[in-house]
Amino acid sequence: MTRKKMLPLALLAAVVVLLAVLLAVLHSAAEEEELPGIALCPLTAAELDTVSYSGENVEVTLQKGSGGTWRLASDPSLPLDQEDVAALVEQYAALRADRRLQGDELAEIPARSETPLMIFTLTGGETTRTLTVDCANDVAEIHYLYDETGAAYTIPQDDLIGLCKAPRDLYEPQTLTDKTADDVAEMEVGALTFTHTDGEWTLDGEPDYPLDQDAVQKMANTLCNLQTEWTITAPEDGGYGLTHPDVVAVLSFTDGTALTVRFGNETPGDDGACYLRASSDPSVVYEVNADHKNAFAVTKQSLYDAEATAETAAED
Repeated sequence: MTRKKMLPLALLAAVVVLLAVLLAVLHSAAEEEELPGIALCPLTAAELDTVSYSGENVEVTLQKGSGGTWRLASDPSLPLDQEDVAALVEQYAALRADRRLQGDELAEIPARSETPLMIFTLTGGETTRTLTVDCANDVAEIHYLYDETGAAYTIPQDDLIGLCKAPRDLYEPQTLTDKTADDVAEMEVGALTFTHTDGEWTLDGEPDYPLDQDAVQKMANTLCNLQTEWTITAPEDGGYGLTHPDVVAVLSFTDGTALTVRFGNETPGDDGACYLRASSDPSVVYEVNADHKNAFAVTKQSLYDAEATAETAAED
């Protein structure tokens, strides 16, 4: 093909690319214009580096580190679920008011209370936005909201649901080990020691003792699959019952490593949790479901498998 014939084709291709770019820009602009209401946060979720909120008996400040990881300002070492935090930050960045009240409309608003329902402070770089949620109009299903300049807005009540999440709502459950029960070579529970060979559990010193395999396997699975409900990153000296624990369990793995777990007192209140300390991170105390501790309420006699004895007798 000659150079003269190729030139029009090149120009046509360039025009097509340009039109595609213009259409994409116009489509994006149209989507932005279609969003209802008035944006309350001048920053995108990616631009926010601090989100503080108080209300519903919660006061939290979340800070984003240089690596993009969000941490709780009052307890930076507390593990947070980054996806949950990112979703919450997105909610704040997307806050929009129905309308801004002006003129005679301002006189119809109830007087601002001394104790607002919620206060949000959103910061990114040198930009800070403070939003105060005051009294509600339950008939219209709105809240009155003010920015730092005193400008008044209305916002749907539903848009504020779930914005004041407690740290426990953002907590990332922890596991005690990355091993599975198949990796366990030996397990000690109190005075009992079990050996695990080719998927079969035997009682140390009494290999012919008919063990309830399911019950022993449950204990191993419990420790390997356990997920924590909370981490006390700066535990006090006592009060957890871990100095004289209710249960001590030790898993020895085929690679030569081991995990020691101590179950202590039940936590205050009626939440069905208890304290736990693990050798994988002895600097912290965990709260876990108390049912995990109950799985270790066993004795040699309770692990006796009568059915296995009967089957063996029948075979003989």
